[in-house]
Amino acid sequence: MADIKTVGLSKYFGNTIGVVDINLTVGDGELFVITGPTGSGKSTMIRLLAGLEEPTGGDIWIGGRPVSKLSAKERHVALLFSNYALPPGVTVFENIATPLWLKQISAEEVSERVRGAAERVGIASLLDRITAELSAFQLYSTALARAFASEPQVLLMDEPLVSLEPEDRSLALGQLRQCQREMGITVLYTTEDQAEAMKIADHIAVLRGGRLQQVGTPSELYDRPANCFVAKFIGRPHMNMIEATVMKKSGKVCLDLGPVNLTMPEDIATVLLDFEGRPVVMGVRPEDIVDKRAAPPKPTISKDSIAVKVEEVTMLGDHCLLSVNTGHDILKALFSPSSASPAGANIELSIDLAKIHLFDAETGQRLPVTS
Repeated sequence: MADIKTVGLSKYFGNTIGVVDINLTVGDGELFVITGPTGSGKSTMIRLLAGLEEPTGGDIWIGGRPVSKLSAKERHVALLFSNYALPPGVTVFENIATPLWLKQISAEEVSERVRGAAERVGIASLLDRITAELSAFQLYSTALARAFASEPQVLLMDEPLVSLEPEDRSLALGQLRQCQREMGITVLYTTEDQAEAMKIADHIAVLRGGRLQQVGTPSELYDRPANCFVAKFIGRPHMNMIEATVMKKSGKVCLDLGPVNLTMPEDIATVLLDFEGRPVVMGVRPEDIVDKRAAPPKPTISKDSIAVKVEEVTMLGDHCLLSVNTGHDILKALFSPSSASPAGANIELSIDLAKIHLFDAETGQRLPVTS
């Protein structure tokens, strides 16, 4: 297997940015996910790593080898795109075997590799079927088996599940994670679906407009997003982002949210003193907002409550998502069905101040608070 490293990797298409100054390290045997919205540079990264595009600047190493000047064939990587490129008129066996035949591998080894890869992904019984007869999930599994059969150092996967139904996507993610762990193979996977990334990744890189926003474990990105973009992109339902002004009231540092002044704990107040009179953004996830009447006895629950009107209630499995109006902002709050107030109700909400996220309103960057 192999690790992957990029230093200052950039790609321009004329005056259009592909990616800019990307510094990444993907560990040997890691399942690493690159995520971001459409046009963020995910596919460009895959094509650069695979040797299908030449960098405008920077360097790429795979398995400790500099590969920026090597052809795609010399990089020992396998590719799996959303278009699986499986000819419809041949069998599953032939589709998996074709890349091996092109390498002039012996018939015995080809048969062994094909059957082993097919068994690993659960399609051993389909080897004699024509590709045109397969379901979308079976097509994906065939393409995955073809990649595994080539025994690559690295498997590069560019949004491979976009054609699958949600149930099949979930099954495919579990299958990939299991196979990757069993084989110890290095996988770099791209997806626009942040929930997909959070489910399978060892580490995640978030891109926006070709620029790297943050790299970390799923929990690091969720708990300490580096900026406003990552804060809103990672996590569903979306984080609430509330514009506020830092002020002092009765000797206490507060956030003026419009309908209420929220008194800050001392550790946060110390940092916010430098922002007195300036705008900041407070991020709070829907699950960290509680009904004041049922607030747990935690010292971090805000004493200052926010009066709101419930505008809408949406069922999300075993939770209710409330859309509430503060008279200044529309917020989302997550409750259990038994504790959720109905639409039209007037209630008071409190916030777990240990879970808030604070960002510079001008730069969007996270403030160095200790919460």
